[in-house]
Amino acid sequence: MPLHLLHQISKVTLPITITDPQEISTLRKLRSVHQLAVLLPSPCAKKPFARVLAITREGREALSRFDASPR
Repeated sequence: MPLHLLHQISKVTLPITITDPQEISTLRKLRSVHQLAVLLPSPCAKKPFARVLAITREGREALSRFDASPR
């Protein structure tokens, strides 16, 4: 799932804002492995949102190995 979201993000113009709680959780995982530059909400935020700023070199490398075809 994290690479699917990373792939989706790679198809849009950055920066973008994400408000879906599950996607924000996935963004935390992608940031933890240095694949995204992203501003994340505080865990106690009333209206959480994340701001994706860039895909890092590590993220681009992961995308180059990612097969986006449906299974």
